[in-house]
Amino acid sequence: MRPAAGEGDVGAGELERDAAAEAAIATYRGLLLRYHRTLDLMSDRGLDGLDGKLDDAWAYARAVAAWAGPGCVVDVGSGAGLPGVVVAAALPDRAVVWVERRKRRATFLGLVAAACGLAQVEVVTGDVRMLASGALPGPLVAITAQAVAGWTDLYAWTRHLHRERVLLVARRGPAWSEEVAALGHAIGADAQVLASEGLGRGGTLVVLSVPGGRPCR
Repeated sequence: MRPAAGEGDVGAGELERDAAAEAAIATYRGLLLRYHRTLDLMSDRGLDGLDGKLDDAWAYARAVAAWAGPGCVVDVGSGAGLPGVVVAAALPDRAVVWVERRKRRATFLGLVAAACGLAQVEVVTGDVRMLASGALPGPLVAITAQAVAGWTDLYAWTRHLHRERVLLVARRGPAWSEEVAALGHAIGADAQVLASEGLGRGGTLVVLSVPGGRPCR
Protein backbone atom coordinates (compact mmCIF):
# COMPACT_ATOMS: atom_id res chain seq x y z
CA MET A 1 0.00 0.00 0.00
CA ARG A 2 1.27 3.44 -0.83
CA PRO A 3 1.76 5.94 1.99
CA ALA A 4 -0.82 8.65 2.54
CA ALA A 5 0.00 11.84 0.68
CA GLY A 6 2.82 13.66 2.41
CA GLU A 7 3.42 10.97 5.01
CA GLY A 8 5.70 8.00 5.53
CA ASP A 9 8.25 6.40 3.24
CA VAL A 10 8.50 7.58 -0.34
CA GLY A 11 8.10 4.06 -1.71
CA ALA A 12 5.55 1.31 -1.38
CA GLY A 13 8.16 -0.92 0.23
CA GLU A 14 11.78 -1.87 -0.04
CA LEU A 15 12.78 -2.05 -3.70
CA GLU A 16 14.46 -5.39 -4.33
CA ARG A 17 18.22 -5.08 -4.38
CA ASP A 18 18.87 -7.86 -6.85
CA ALA A 19 22.26 -9.22 -7.86
CA ALA A 20 22.46 -7.21 -11.08
CA ALA A 21 21.77 -3.92 -9.28
CA GLU A 22 24.26 -4.70 -6.53
CA ALA A 23 26.92 -5.65 -9.12
CA ALA A 24 26.40 -2.39 -11.01
CA ILE A 25 26.67 -0.36 -7.81
CA ALA A 26 29.80 -2.26 -6.76
CA THR A 27 31.38 -1.42 -10.12
CA TYR A 28 30.40 2.22 -9.66
CA ARG A 29 31.94 2.23 -6.20
CA GLY A 30 35.22 0.92 -7.63
CA LEU A 31 35.28 3.57 -10.34
CA LEU A 32 34.53 6.30 -7.83
CA LEU A 33 37.36 5.13 -5.59
CA ARG A 34 39.71 5.06 -8.57
CA TYR A 35 38.88 8.43 -10.11
CA HIS A 36 37.53 10.59 -7.28
CA ARG A 37 40.73 12.61 -6.94
CA THR A 38 41.89 12.87 -10.54
CA LEU A 39 38.45 13.99 -11.75
CA ASP A 40 37.57 15.98 -8.60
CA LEU A 41 34.46 13.87 -8.01
CA MET A 42 34.31 13.60 -4.25
CA SER A 43 36.50 14.37 -1.27
CA ASP A 44 38.11 11.68 0.87
CA ARG A 45 35.72 12.66 3.64
CA GLY A 46 32.80 12.31 1.25
CA LEU A 47 33.95 8.81 0.35
CA ASP A 48 33.96 7.87 4.04
CA GLY A 49 30.18 8.40 4.00
CA LEU A 50 29.57 6.63 0.70
CA ASP A 51 27.44 3.84 2.19
CA GLY A 52 25.05 6.42 3.61
CA LYS A 53 24.93 8.28 0.29
CA LEU A 54 24.06 5.04 -1.50
CA ASP A 55 21.31 4.25 1.00
CA ASP A 56 19.82 7.70 0.46
CA ALA A 57 19.97 7.16 -3.30
CA TRP A 58 17.91 3.98 -2.91
CA ALA A 59 15.14 6.16 -1.48
CA TYR A 60 15.05 8.04 -4.78
CA ALA A 61 14.76 4.76 -6.66
CA ARG A 62 11.91 3.62 -4.43
CA ALA A 63 10.11 6.90 -5.00
CA VAL A 64 10.34 6.62 -8.78
CA ALA A 65 9.25 2.98 -8.71
CA ALA A 66 6.26 3.75 -6.49
CA TRP A 67 4.97 7.01 -7.96
CA ALA A 68 6.11 7.48 -11.57
CA GLY A 69 4.19 6.00 -14.47
CA PRO A 70 5.85 4.65 -17.63
CA GLY A 71 8.32 7.06 -19.14
CA CYS A 72 11.70 8.70 -18.77
CA VAL A 73 13.51 9.94 -15.66
CA VAL A 74 15.83 12.95 -15.89
CA ASP A 75 18.42 13.40 -13.14
CA VAL A 76 19.49 17.05 -12.98
CA GLY A 77 23.00 17.87 -11.81
CA SER A 78 24.14 14.26 -11.72
CA GLY A 79 27.61 15.19 -10.47
CA ALA A 80 29.56 12.15 -9.30
CA GLY A 81 26.58 9.87 -9.94
CA LEU A 82 24.22 10.03 -6.99
CA PRO A 83 21.35 9.37 -6.96
CA GLY A 84 21.35 8.71 -10.72
CA VAL A 85 23.48 5.56 -10.72
CA VAL A 86 21.35 3.83 -8.09
CA VAL A 87 18.10 4.89 -9.79
CA ALA A 88 19.30 3.43 -13.09
CA ALA A 89 20.73 0.26 -11.53
CA ALA A 90 17.58 -0.38 -9.52
CA LEU A 91 15.22 0.33 -12.44
CA PRO A 92 16.89 -1.24 -15.51
CA ASP A 93 13.70 -1.20 -17.59
CA ARG A 94 13.28 2.57 -17.30
CA ALA A 95 14.99 5.13 -19.56
CA VAL A 96 17.17 7.49 -17.50
CA VAL A 97 18.98 10.66 -18.57
CA TRP A 98 21.83 12.04 -16.48
CA VAL A 99 22.43 15.76 -17.06
CA GLU A 100 25.73 17.26 -15.89
CA ARG A 101 27.30 20.57 -16.91
CA ARG A 102 30.88 19.80 -15.83
CA LYS A 103 32.69 17.99 -18.62
CA ARG A 104 35.00 15.86 -16.50
CA ARG A 105 32.12 14.61 -14.39
CA ALA A 106 30.02 13.93 -17.46
CA THR A 107 32.91 11.95 -18.94
CA PHE A 108 33.08 9.94 -15.72
CA LEU A 109 29.31 9.31 -15.88
CA GLY A 110 29.67 7.97 -19.41
CA LEU A 111 32.35 5.59 -18.17
CA VAL A 112 30.09 4.47 -15.33
CA ALA A 113 27.13 3.81 -17.61
CA ALA A 114 29.26 1.66 -19.91
CA ALA A 115 31.15 -0.22 -17.19
CA CYS A 116 28.02 -0.90 -15.14
CA GLY A 117 26.03 -2.16 -18.13
CA LEU A 118 23.40 0.58 -17.80
CA ALA A 119 22.36 0.51 -21.43
CA GLN A 120 19.17 2.49 -20.77
CA VAL A 121 21.14 5.54 -19.59
CA GLU A 122 21.98 8.58 -21.69
CA VAL A 123 24.51 11.13 -20.42
CA VAL A 124 23.98 14.74 -21.47
CA THR A 125 26.83 17.22 -21.00
CA GLY A 126 25.42 20.68 -20.53
CA ASP A 127 22.68 22.74 -18.94
CA VAL A 128 19.29 21.07 -18.61
CA ARG A 129 17.72 24.30 -19.92
CA MET A 130 19.37 23.55 -23.27
CA LEU A 131 18.07 19.97 -23.45
CA ALA A 132 15.47 19.58 -26.19
CA SER A 133 12.32 17.69 -25.26
CA GLY A 134 12.57 15.74 -28.50
CA ALA A 135 15.95 14.40 -27.42
CA LEU A 136 14.47 12.47 -24.50
CA PRO A 137 14.04 8.70 -24.95
CA GLY A 138 10.35 8.83 -24.04
CA PRO A 139 7.89 11.06 -22.20
CA LEU A 140 9.29 12.71 -19.09
CA VAL A 141 7.56 11.44 -15.96
CA ALA A 142 10.02 12.24 -13.16
CA ILE A 143 12.85 14.63 -12.37
CA THR A 144 15.33 13.74 -9.65
CA ALA A 145 17.84 16.12 -8.10
CA GLN A 146 20.11 16.12 -5.10
CA ALA A 147 22.34 19.19 -5.03
CA VAL A 148 20.23 21.61 -7.06
CA ALA A 149 18.64 24.92 -6.00
CA GLY A 150 15.02 25.26 -4.85
CA TRP A 151 11.84 23.72 -6.19
CA THR A 152 10.91 26.76 -8.28
CA ASP A 153 14.28 26.86 -10.03
CA LEU A 154 14.16 23.12 -10.71
CA TYR A 155 10.68 23.50 -12.18
CA ALA A 156 11.59 26.57 -14.26
CA TRP A 157 14.75 24.98 -15.66
CA THR A 158 12.89 21.88 -16.82
CA ARG A 159 9.40 23.12 -17.70
CA HIS A 160 10.08 22.95 -21.45
CA LEU A 161 10.44 19.16 -21.00
CA HIS A 162 7.20 18.65 -19.05
CA ARG A 163 3.99 17.09 -20.22
CA GLU A 164 0.68 17.32 -18.36
CA ARG A 165 2.09 16.36 -14.97
CA VAL A 166 5.53 15.51 -13.69
CA LEU A 167 7.09 14.25 -10.47
CA LEU A 168 9.80 16.24 -8.74
CA VAL A 169 11.88 14.09 -6.38
CA ALA A 170 14.51 15.97 -4.41
CA ARG A 171 16.27 16.21 -1.08
CA ARG A 172 15.24 19.34 0.79
CA GLY A 173 16.04 21.05 4.08
CA PRO A 174 13.86 21.75 7.12
CA ALA A 175 11.84 24.47 5.36
CA TRP A 176 10.74 22.19 2.53
CA SER A 177 7.00 22.64 3.16
CA GLU A 178 7.34 26.40 2.83
CA GLU A 179 9.28 25.86 -0.39
CA VAL A 180 6.44 23.72 -1.74
CA ALA A 181 4.00 26.54 -1.02
CA ALA A 182 6.31 29.00 -2.80
CA LEU A 183 6.42 26.73 -5.84
CA GLY A 184 2.62 26.54 -5.92
CA HIS A 185 2.45 30.33 -5.84
CA ALA A 186 5.07 30.63 -8.59
CA ILE A 187 3.21 28.34 -11.02
CA GLY A 188 -0.30 29.32 -9.95
CA ALA A 189 -1.32 25.76 -9.09
CA ASP A 190 -1.08 23.33 -6.21
CA ALA A 191 2.08 21.27 -5.85
CA GLN A 192 0.84 18.01 -4.35
CA VAL A 193 3.09 16.33 -1.80
CA LEU A 194 2.77 12.61 -2.47
CA ALA A 195 5.23 11.44 0.16
CA SER A 196 8.23 12.42 2.23
CA GLU A 197 10.96 10.53 4.06
CA GLY A 198 13.78 11.55 6.36
CA LEU A 199 17.14 10.55 4.93
CA GLY A 200 19.89 8.96 6.95
CA ARG A 201 22.42 11.64 6.10
CA GLY A 202 20.04 14.49 6.92
CA GLY A 203 17.35 16.31 5.02
CA THR A 204 14.06 15.02 3.69
CA LEU A 205 13.36 13.35 0.38
CA VAL A 206 10.12 14.84 -0.94
CA VAL A 207 8.00 13.61 -3.84
CA LEU A 208 5.87 16.26 -5.53
CA SER A 209 3.31 15.92 -8.31
CA VAL A 210 2.95 19.15 -10.26
CA PRO A 211 1.16 20.28 -13.42
CA GLY A 212 3.76 20.61 -16.13
CA GLY A 213 5.01 23.40 -18.32
CA ARG A 214 3.63 26.44 -16.53
CA PRO A 215 5.46 29.77 -16.61
CA CYS A 216 6.87 30.81 -13.24
CA ARG A 217 5.89 34.16 -11.76
